[in-house]
Amino acid sequence: MKKMNKKGFTLIELLVVVAIIAVLAGIVLVSLNSARERTRKASLQSTVASVMPVVAMCINDGGNIIAPTSVTAGGGQICSLTDIDEAWPGLAHITGVTYQYITTAVTAVAVDATTVITAGIEAAPVVSCNVSTGSCVFP
Repeated sequence: MKKMNKKGFTLIELLVVVAIIAVLAGIVLVSLNSARERTRKASLQSTVASVMPVVAMCINDGGNIIAPTSVTAGGGQICSLTDIDEAWPGLAHITGVTYQYITTAVTAVAVDATTVITAGIEAAPVVSCNVSTGSCVFP
């Protein structure tokens, strides 16, 4: 009897390798998606946190917080006092998701002065800032 030399791979072996690669690629894509979302939230937190010193000055000087003129593009003065001349930053630089300022929290600031600003997707807050702690967190 003649011995057969095996050259190449069988179809089953190739399919097993392709399946393993597909599973690994799926795991990598899922973790990449969550990393992108964390990056977007961190960028949103940074942008909204940049407003905090101005808001703290405004409240300490007896002013009122004014809602941004556009919920996504920002704009308009942050404080009602004329000597504090700072505009709301826009949120358009955070690509992939349309974040917006949630203005109901902004108008409530004039009453209780605790939660300064929240930002998120439509009506769901993603970042909330607090005057007393001077920080912005993910709720």
